[in-house]
Parts: sequence; C-alpha cells; structure tokens
Amino acid sequence: MRTEDGVLDYSMHFNESRFFTKLGRVAGFLGERVLYSLFILYYLMFDKTIPLKIRSIFMGALGYFILPTDLVADFLPLIGFTDDIALISYVIANAIEYITPEIKEKARHTSIRLLG
Repeated sequence: MRTEDGVLDYSMHFNESRFFTKLGRVAGFLGERVLYSLFILYYLMFDKTIPLKIRSIFMGALGYFILPTDLVADFLPLIGFTDDIALISYVIANAIEYITPEIKEKARHTSIRLLG
C-alpha cells in the first residue's frame, strides 16, 4: 500500500517491542544523530495533536526501519542502513512543523540514555 505522497506504508510492520529490540542491537552502529531522528518519529507517532494520517506516516517509517529485508538489506556491511536513514531523513524533513521543543528534548534524552 502507498500513502498519497508515494511513501510506502510500512506501518503494519511497526511493533514497539521489535523497534526497541532492533535499536538495542544497532544503536552503536547508527550513532546518536540517527537514534535522535528515530526517537523524534517515535514520540511524534504518539502525539494525539497530530492527525492520525500523519502519525501513520511516522509509524510507516519506523516499520520500514524494523524490517531487515527492505530495499537494501540491513545486514549488508556499510550500506545496509542507507535506505532506512534516507527515508527517516525525508520523513523528518517533512515533519518539521510537528516537532516541538519537548519532542526534541525527549528524543535527545532517550537516544543519549540508549547509547549509555
């Protein structure tokens, strides 16, 4: 299924437990900046002031991140996460109007804590 803007809808693949399990495995490899972006989308997804249709796009991007066999398989050295990072960056760039200072702070705090 595709959303109106052409982004593949992977929201059905989002699962909070699988999201945190994958983050636990790859956090060090992704680094703080990518984690920060992932957590921005994660917290935006739960913001009830944002229309459900928009939140489903955030969920779709996180669902895409969870899948190990997406456009470029995550297990490929060096390039495995390039498609994930590109999609996350695209969605974040189009979500600027929804990103509040509170969301940024929560995302920053969570990403730093995860990298421990």
